[in-house]
Amino acid sequence: MSEQTIQDGLYSIPVRLDKYICRSLGATTIKDLVKSKEISGLTLKECHNIKANKPDVLVLNKNKEIVIFMEMKQPSEFNSEQLKRVAKYQELLVAKQTKAKIYIISDGDTFIWFNPQTEEHILDEAGNPVLRKINPKDLTQEQNKELAEFIDDVCYCIDDTNNQLIPKDYIDPTPLAKKTAKILQNMSLSSAKNSLYTFVEMFTFKFLSDIGVLKGIYCFDNVYDIYKTHSDKDAFKQYLTTVREQLLVLFPVAEDNTTIINGRLFHTQVDEMGNPIIIDSAADCFGRLLDCFKEYEDEHGKFLYINKDFKSKLFETFMKNSSDKDGMGQFFTPLKVVQEMVRMVDIREGMKICDPACGVGKFLLEASSRISNPFYFENGVFKYSIDLYGMEKRMEDNNDDLTTILAKSNLLIFYSDLFKNNSDDTSRIQKLSNELLSSVIKSSHSTLGTLEKLVPETYDLILANPPYYQSAVITEASKTIKLENSETKAYTTGGRGIEALFTEWIIKSLKKGGEANIILPDGIFTNIANDKLKKLILDSCYIESIISLPVGTFFNTPKKTFILTVHKKNDNELNIAQPYPIFTYLCSTIGETMDSYRFDIEESDLRDAVDLYTLYKTNKTHSVVLNTVNKNPRAKLIPINHFNKDNNWDINICWSNEEKEALGIKKKDNLMSLNEFNTFVDELIEDIKNYQEAIKCLED
Repeated sequence: MSEQTIQDGLYSIPVRLDKYICRSLGATTIKDLVKSKEISGLTLKECHNIKANKPDVLVLNKNKEIVIFMEMKQPSEFNSEQLKRVAKYQELLVAKQTKAKIYIISDGDTFIWFNPQTEEHILDEAGNPVLRKINPKDLTQEQNKELAEFIDDVCYCIDDTNNQLIPKDYIDPTPLAKKTAKILQNMSLSSAKNSLYTFVEMFTFKFLSDIGVLKGIYCFDNVYDIYKTHSDKDAFKQYLTTVREQLLVLFPVAEDNTTIINGRLFHTQVDEMGNPIIIDSAADCFGRLLDCFKEYEDEHGKFLYINKDFKSKLFETFMKNSSDKDGMGQFFTPLKVVQEMVRMVDIREGMKICDPACGVGKFLLEASSRISNPFYFENGVFKYSIDLYGMEKRMEDNNDDLTTILAKSNLLIFYSDLFKNNSDDTSRIQKLSNELLSSVIKSSHSTLGTLEKLVPETYDLILANPPYYQSAVITEASKTIKLENSETKAYTTGGRGIEALFTEWIIKSLKKGGEANIILPDGIFTNIANDKLKKLILDSCYIESIISLPVGTFFNTPKKTFILTVHKKNDNELNIAQPYPIFTYLCSTIGETMDSYRFDIEESDLRDAVDLYTLYKTNKTHSVVLNTVNKNPRAKLIPINHFNKDNNWDINICWSNEEKEALGIKKKDNLMSLNEFNTFVDELIEDIKNYQEAIKCLED
C-alpha cells in the first residue's frame, strides 16, 4: 500500500476534525498553498527556504494556520526503531519552518507525536510518549470533538522548554491572595481596595508569563532572577520600566481608560529624566510578592488552569472585613447561581447577549461557553459567533475601575488559549485586547452608567444581577433620559430603587421574542410603588419562572432575592394572554455554603429547580411533566392571573405555613393554650424565687 493510498484512506480532501481541518495534499506544495491562500502564517519569502515541497497531511485551524505537520510512511518503512528515526528527521526541519505546533510521523496505524521546537517526543501526563491516532473518518462527532480538545491541550502545554502535557488541575490561588493581602495591607496607606488592584496586576503578570504571552526580558522568571541575583530595587525597576511598558503595548488602554493592569501601589513618581523614583518600601514589598508567587508555583505548578470563580472570590478575600465595600451597591453572583441561570435559557450562535451590570463578567463568560467556538481568527481577522455586551459603572468615583479590571482579567483567563496560541504575534494580542477585552467589557464614568442609554429591542438575551439600593440622585437624573433617537422618555414606570430602573431598562432593551433571566430583590415584587413596572412586565412579556433564593445567597447583603425569567412577546403574542402557568420554586440551598467561605456542598435545590424548569419549559402541556412538577413540594405552577399589577408577587405566600414547615423553610410554631401559658408563668416565677434565695445564701 502506498503512502498516498494510506493518507487518502484516512483523510481524503478535506476531512473536518471538529474545529480543525485535515488536508491530504499529495503533490501540492507549501508554496502553492500559500499563493492560493489555503494556508496562512507563512510568507512566500519564507517558503523559498523550505526544502521539501510536498507535505503529506496538514491539520489546520480555523485561521488556516498549520497546527499539525504529518509525514506518512509505508509500513515497510516504519517497522523498526531505526526506520522510525529516519522518518522522524526526514521532514522535522520542514515542520519547524512551517511553524507547525506538532509534528507526527505515521504509517496509518501507529502515530508518533513530536514537539518540533525541541525535536523530542510529546509526552502525556504520566511521561509516556503520545501515540494517539489522527483518524477523523473513523470517529463519531463526540470523539472528534474530544480529539480536537486533546490537540488544543497539547498546543497549550508544549513550548521550547516543555514536551509534556500538564495535568489540568484547576488551581484556586485564594490562599496566595490571602497571604499577599496581608503584605499589601501592612504597607503604609494601603487600603483593601488598592491592595486588590495590586494583587490583580501581579497575578496577571505571572499568568501571562506562564501562558507565554510575556517572554524573555518581560517574563516573571527573568524579573525573579534579577531579584535573586541583584536586588529588589533592580527587579522593581525592570518591572516598571520594561514589563509594564510591554503590558501596555500588548493591552492598550481602552476608551474608558482601563486596561488589565492598574496596580496603584506600584505607581511611582519619575525624575527629570523620566526614570522612576524607587521607594525602598515599595521595592521591598515587590520583592516579597515575587517570593510569594514563586513559592506558590513551586508547590502548585504554573498558573495555566485557573478556577473560574477565583476572581470573584478575590473581592471577598480582600474586602469582606474592610470599610471600602460600604455603599458600593455591588454584589458578586456565586458561580453556581450563574451557571444554573445560564442553563435555564436558550443560547445560539449569532445572538446578542447583554449583562447591563456585569460585575466581573461571569454571566457573559458562562453564556459564551455554551458556544463551541465563540471567538477565533480567520485569515488574520478576529471573528465571533456571538456578540457579548458587558456594562459596568465605576463603583464610587471616576478613578475607581476595579470591577472592570477584574472583568477583563476574567476574560483573559477564560480565553487564555486564544492568547497563548497567538502569543508570537503582537498585533493579534493587541486585537484580542481591543476586540475581545475592551469591546466586551465597558465601564461608564457617568452618574447613571448603563442607564444613561436605552436603545429599545436590541438584545436577544439579557442575564443580570443588577444593583439594588436607593439613590435620589440617580432617580432624579433618570427622569431626563430619552429613548435612543426619540423624544420619548426612557423611564416611565416610576419604580422604587435602582433595581426598578434596571428592570425597566432590561424589559425595554429586549428584542421581541427575546429572553431575560435576572436576579431581583423582594421589593420589586412586594412594593406597591412598583405597580406600573409590574404592568410593563405583564404587557410586554410572558413570565416563565420565579425562583425564590435563600437569604445569604449573596455576599454582603441579607436581602431576599428571586430569579425572574421572562420571554418578550413577539408581534403575534402581544394581544394574547399568557396561555400557561408560571413555574415557581422555593430554594433553601444553592450548592455551596452561604457564608464567607463558600464551600461546595452536594445539596442544591437550585440545581433541582432548574432541572425541573427545563423539563417544564419545553413540555408545558404534557400531563406527565405537569404531574411531575405538581408532585414536587418545592414547586408550584401558579396561574398568571395571580400576578396582576396590584398583587404581591412574592411566591413564598403561595405555600402554607404547614408546607414551609415540612420543607424546613419555616420552623414550626409552638403555640401554648392559656392554661399552658399560666402554668409556664407560675414555673418561671418559682424558678426566679429559687435563684433569689440562692443569691441571698451566697451573700450571707
